[in-house]
Amino acid sequence: MPTTTRTACTYDTFLCHNSRDKPFVRKIAAILKKKRIKPWLDEWELPPGSVWQRHIEQCIGSIRSAIVFVGSNGTGPWQAFEIEALLREFADRGCPIILVLLPNARRRPKLPLFL
Repeated sequence: MPTTTRTACTYDTFLCHNSRDKPFVRKIAAILKKKRIKPWLDEWELPPGSVWQRHIEQCIGSIRSAIVFVGSNGTGPWQAFEIEALLREFADRGCPIILVLLPNARRRPKLPLFL
């Protein structure tokens, strides 16, 4: 039976976001890089034509922190899966998840209970 191995993610933080909020997140990612914090942003790190879900799974399995961004559109469908994976994985490893409400976010956005 084949075994799967997790590749170590060499980034400081995983940027979890709704694709509709990409312009905001891109700006924040650039600021983090200037501060010498290495963010994992999908459009920068996923090879074209790759099985991107596998790359994200491997990264979540070894990265040390995550930032979850929520804007006016709430959480996106894939973002919801990422949040669930982050909560499960990070609870086991004691890693921080930082919630960032973007400037255009609703006053009280609907969020998963444990986020």
